[in-house]
Formats: sequence, structure tokens, C-alpha cells
Amino acid sequence: MKQLLFILLCLITKVNAQEIGIRLGNFNDAHVAIDGIVNFEDGTRLHGDISFGQGIGANLLYNFKIDEFAVDNLNFQYYLGAGIATFVGDPFVLGANGEIGIEYLFKNTPITIGIDWRPQLNVITRTSLEILQLGINIRYRINEL
Repeated sequence: MKQLLFILLCLITKVNAQEIGIRLGNFNDAHVAIDGIVNFEDGTRLHGDISFGQGIGANLLYNFKIDEFAVDNLNFQYYLGAGIATFVGDPFVLGANGEIGIEYLFKNTPITIGIDWRPQLNVITRTSLEILQLGINIRYRINEL
């Protein structure tokens, strides 16, 4: 138990701003999901969402590369990642998904808006490849400003 508390304390000290919001798109038989981000100091992050529809869908992705670029004095960042996806409903689905996205962080307000693409390979219960999974993310950056 002490080791677990030590690991959690180490993780908390490495965490930057967290984000919470919604994701709009076509995924897991639903069109709205609760979206969340945990950013780490090394530029990586965990990106997860939960959707409710004809069942419960969940995705957890590790974004392993985040970079920034500017277009006409607007700062954007892009990210790449991979993770797991599940849908608890009829039928049950378990698979792997990838993610590539771009987002804009507003400077004077703690809001992030972005768009991403998440192809998904379902392997359990229903084997399929879901290509057209696009989403729009709107998130609030906690403890910023």
C-alpha cells in the first residue's frame, strides 16, 4: 500500500494541467462523450472519454507526441496516440484505436477546442475496422490562468 501511495505521489508531481469537457462525433453508437485529459511534464498525456448510448463506451489513449506550431499568430498543437477501446452493450466490443488530432488552446481563457480522427480495430466479439470516427473536442483547462 505504501508503494502505491508513493507511485501516486510521484505521478501527481509530474502532472500539469488537467482538462475536462465533451467530445462530439460518431463513435460507440453515441454522438456525445465526456472527454478528459491528464497532461504530464514530458509532453505526453492520457486522453480518455466515456460515452452513453445503447451501452457504455470507453476509450483510453496515450498521446506519445505533442508538438506546437503557429499559423498567422495562432498557436496550434498536434498529437498522436494509441490506446484501447471498449463498448459494453449488445454486442460487447474490445479493440485498439489510434488517434491523430489538432487543437487550439485559447490564451486568455482556459478553453481548448480541437478535432481528431480515431480509427479503431475491433477484435473481440465483432471483428471490424472503424475508419470514419471523427470528433470535435471542447475542454476546460483546470487550474490554469
